[in-house]
Amino acid sequence: MKEKILFACDLDNTLLISHRISRECDICAEILNGKEQSFFTPAACELIKKVTENENIILLPVTTRSVEQYKRIKFPADCTPKYALTCNGAVLLKDGFPEENWYKESEQLTDLHRDELNRLYEEYSGKDCYKTVRIVDDMFLFIHFFDSESAAAEAEKCRGNTELTIDYFGSKMYYFPPVSNKGYGVKRFAEHFNCDRIIAAGDSTIDCSMLDIADTALIPDERLAKILKNENISICDSEFFSEFILRFVLESV
Repeated sequence: MKEKILFACDLDNTLLISHRISRECDICAEILNGKEQSFFTPAACELIKKVTENENIILLPVTTRSVEQYKRIKFPADCTPKYALTCNGAVLLKDGFPEENWYKESEQLTDLHRDELNRLYEEYSGKDCYKTVRIVDDMFLFIHFFDSESAAAEAEKCRGNTELTIDYFGSKMYYFPPVSNKGYGVKRFAEHFNCDRIIAAGDSTIDCSMLDIADTALIPDERLAKILKNENISICDSEFFSEFILRFVLESV
């Protein structure tokens, strides 16, 4: 009997490519305010179909996106994953709807840090030096700066001054309670569904927690290799990271 592989996969800049680098042949996966935002490459679409058809692989998108943001994504026909982890792992969707027991457990764990989330929200709110300040689906605090330098400087300044985990990517900064952690979410899922092996793919420091708990971590370049604790890594050797990771998983079955 073949082992069950959990393929935990980040979305933006991992399974999806941005409109900034898309080509005419790429297939739109997301429209926001009337504009095409994210794309699949044609080869990735074919590979996703093969992955979702394989009964020994569970494709699990794992994203910091809110539930609403995740639902904007249109997967290739008949290839929409049954499960997805949104809110950095705190919310499990099953057929597009939050799984109640999972949400209740996440909510209870987040409530242990609710006062700190609310305190920080009040501290950042109402200032015109930020594009956006909001608590995402009641699970973590998100601050969108006008430039990446400001986000990096604020993150470094505030590290160690809160019980929450601070991370940033580009001009976006996050305060995460322990439950809003991709690694914790993937581990919960793998245990619940009795998965034999975890292959995880991601491109940013926010993905490190799930890359570190995976049996194999897939990354786009050497940058993350320098900070990961996991020594079992494979670095992309093709033009598109999405195609590399999908082929890797299929060859692992």
